[in-house]
Amino acid sequence: MTRLDQIAAHAEAHDFATDMESAAWEDETETDPMVTTSLRVPKSLLDWVRERAVEQHVRPSVLIRQWLEQRRDAASGVGMEELATRVERLEREVFTDKRAS
Repeated sequence: MTRLDQIAAHAEAHDFATDMESAAWEDETETDPMVTTSLRVPKSLLDWVRERAVEQHVRPSVLIRQWLEQRRDAASGVGMEELATRVERLEREVFTDKRAS
């Protein structure tokens, strides 16, 4: 008997009602749960995405999610203050006349 057969036999013979009565419902285990969606794209575009995913050693769905998150963050200005601060610091370093000191 395989392990799967053993599990099936246990499930058929076991009354899970008593287990459920003593169980606790976990309300907020995930603050932003992952959901699945379907997206229709031209085959050539999906092939291109798959190629980029192979280059980055990730699944195409991971790459698409990263791109969407980056677009969302850029649209909402997330990280822009930090970037502006870094650019300002670099400009000071580059354009400050070190010889005058």
